[in-house]
Amino acid sequence: MNVKNYQTISVSSVKELPQFSPMSILEKINQGKETGCLVVNHNSVTWRIYIDQGELVYGSHSLDCFERLERHLRRLSYSVPSLTAGVRNQARLNFQQKIQNPNDLPLEYQAIRWLLQENYLQPSEAAQLIKSLNQEILELFLLLTDGDYEFINNCESCKPLMTFVFRYYIIKCQQRIQGWQALYPLISSPEQRPYFFTKNKNSSQLSPEEIKKFSKLLRGFNFRQLAVLTNQDELKIAQYIYKFIQSNNIVINPPQAPFDKLPHVVDHIKSHQHNENDEIKRLSDSTISDNKTQQYKVVCIDDSPTILNEINRFLEQENLMIHAIDDSKKALLQIIRLKPDIILLDVGMPGIDGYRLCQLIRNHHLFKTTPIIMVTGNRGLIDRAKARVAGASDYLTKPFTQSDLLERVFRYLG
Repeated sequence: MNVKNYQTISVSSVKELPQFSPMSILEKINQGKETGCLVVNHNSVTWRIYIDQGELVYGSHSLDCFERLERHLRRLSYSVPSLTAGVRNQARLNFQQKIQNPNDLPLEYQAIRWLLQENYLQPSEAAQLIKSLNQEILELFLLLTDGDYEFINNCESCKPLMTFVFRYYIIKCQQRIQGWQALYPLISSPEQRPYFFTKNKNSSQLSPEEIKKFSKLLRGFNFRQLAVLTNQDELKIAQYIYKFIQSNNIVINPPQAPFDKLPHVVDHIKSHQHNENDEIKRLSDSTISDNKTQQYKVVCIDDSPTILNEINRFLEQENLMIHAIDDSKKALLQIIRLKPDIILLDVGMPGIDGYRLCQLIRNHHLFKTTPIIMVTGNRGLIDRAKARVAGASDYLTKPFTQSDLLERVFRYLG
């Protein structure tokens, strides 16, 4: 196989390429029947659009490409049973730690090629997968308003699995961008995370079915993750819950790092509506803060600095004020002073163990109904029963994930 040279052509030397405009750049490359890779750097994110004779091969950006692939593979697994969790994990392990050869297509694309070669995917299924990945990337790419870019000629040494007509994606992505724009300013990004608080005063307006559904799903996942969990399109999910955001039954939190670096619908609106007034900007800037007027206080009691740091790391983006206490003997006095909305309490501590401290907290008139979640490595039924007897509201076993912790915390706040 002949390896093509990796030649960089800077923007200044390619007179036919326009000033930065994602749409115009792609149209020029398409019309010129170019083969290579368009590389764009914006907000510390690198975008790569691979082209073969003017047609789209694959689009990617530098933020956790295997997380993106896993989401799309899991979504596809609903209709392709061979894409088990083990197979998906193996595809990631095979390629995630490899060094990217600049002459090759991205590592996640090579993982798709492996799935096809091993017959975990059929050609039509691989096409469906790559189409969905390309659509997500181009939908975001078209929102970029500025960036440094270059076109690299003949940058891939492996024949692409397939190519796609650009015009199909451009039309599809424009339609979807308009759909997201219609939800602005309440929703401005698929990476935002809707939350539902079960004890929210507005919950009484909802049916029992809606409360059950929202309680189960809206616990810290972003719209793209919700699309995987429900096997629904993320834009349709956002459109469905829009009215519940308007009525303050659901609040929207910003994207988690590093996905906060991706472009938002608001950026696109500003670049195309130069007469946008200050009021629109004010609404955009205050959308999230208006929904976060109440900040909940969480007290974490554990003699392990590692566990306290882990809990703080998991919750630091969730509009929660975290208070760490590492001495159970002094905990009650600090709890009385802080008056937390929820308490995370370790079981095995020197001095006063978690069960005894839980009883002491419950016996105080201020904390008769305060949610107390016992955090422990014990998994037995007897330990759970002891926690209930001591007055605990719930029980979380170590090791736990961020989703596990968020599910417990937001189940009781509101």
